[in-house]
Amino acid sequence: MKPLSLTWTLPLALTLIWLFGMDAWPANLWPWRHELLILTGLLGLGAMTLSLLLALRLPRVEVWCGGLDRMLRLHRSSALWATGTLAAHWLLVEAPKWAVGAGWLTRPARRGAGAGAGAGAGNDALWHNLGNTLGEWGFYLLLALIAVSLLALVRYERFKLVHKLAPVIYLMGWVHALCLLPRIGLFTPVGLTLLLGGGLGALGAGYSLCGQVGRRARHTGVVSTLSSLDDRTLEIRVELATPLAHYRPGQFAFFDFAERGESHPYTLVSVSPDRRRLTLAVRALGDHTQWLHQHLKAGDCVTVTGPYGAFALPQTGSGLWVGAGIGVTPFVAWLEALARRGEQRPGTTLLQCAPSIEQAPYHESLAQLCRQTGVEYRLHLESERGRLDVAALGDRQQTPVWFCGPEPMAHALDAHLTTPLHRELFRFR
Repeated sequence: MKPLSLTWTLPLALTLIWLFGMDAWPANLWPWRHELLILTGLLGLGAMTLSLLLALRLPRVEVWCGGLDRMLRLHRSSALWATGTLAAHWLLVEAPKWAVGAGWLTRPARRGAGAGAGAGAGNDALWHNLGNTLGEWGFYLLLALIAVSLLALVRYERFKLVHKLAPVIYLMGWVHALCLLPRIGLFTPVGLTLLLGGGLGALGAGYSLCGQVGRRARHTGVVSTLSSLDDRTLEIRVELATPLAHYRPGQFAFFDFAERGESHPYTLVSVSPDRRRLTLAVRALGDHTQWLHQHLKAGDCVTVTGPYGAFALPQTGSGLWVGAGIGVTPFVAWLEALARRGEQRPGTTLLQCAPSIEQAPYHESLAQLCRQTGVEYRLHLESERGRLDVAALGDRQQTPVWFCGPEPMAHALDAHLTTPLHRELFRFR
């Protein structure tokens, strides 16, 4: 089963569980409201569980998803699905109240509201009210988190701090469901699903809150050397205390420099055979990267988490490799790996795109590595030839394309290519 199929198989499975647990088909509006509250709550918690588990960066899940970038894309889409479903759940709670207040509907008599109501009914109401309070405020926090994420209202490092609320929001939603279990029935299909499936998500929330995400892939080290590739690109070399595990050329890692608490992803341009000396290239494009250019120095500590990603050197076959701007870095790693193995790749072309020769990082090294490995090297400079004609490239391309570079260019390639396009989705918020 492909990861994206979860976007329809999971809600289908949860809907079938809901249908299987229904005692009778509702006869009027209020029983229907009750059943739809159960369905939307079940779907919302299911989507939140999936989103939370995907955010744990579990290695086997990453392999199954085809890379951390695709795993996090499914994580975001699951969070949006949860928000939409829980918005419907909230409206099912509130809209009938508004209609009753306006005199459009008449609320039915509450069950157990007579002389026979005792301590059991009081306890049930207490848990019901607690569950409603937790569910309501958890929903409001989820809306705020999604708004901050989608609208990019705060800087990346502050967003990461806000994002740590996600496991807390999940636990509020799960406890909300547990408080309502007496009215649903613990040993019903829905009750068992909420208890066991939600419990799995609660374990994941605890794992996240205890700081265990990525812990086994975390390494400490120091910045050994810094050098300028051009006026906007800084090459950083890092020495690690312990070697990276399971590295494949073309992967990336998260780097936190000088204990700033801001982990950002960067492609590993090269990794030494003992996997303890790393090289990365940073283009000054934002606040964080500009800080690195201005303040980072040799001897500064660094925490590296990874490696991650599935944008790795293809095993065999011809194709076109396109690197635009700083996106050429994974192809440096690919070519160095081929050169170390003495492997030739005839039928493969590397196309490097850059504004000018001064802003074409590694172009001399790439030309030499391509000669060593039998890869055809082409350098497209916008200052001499204008922008690359993506439409013409797509019309004549007959082999798969591997691309790393700006997102607008990736969308243009995807629109014009008839052959497979492989790329990494560098969006982490």
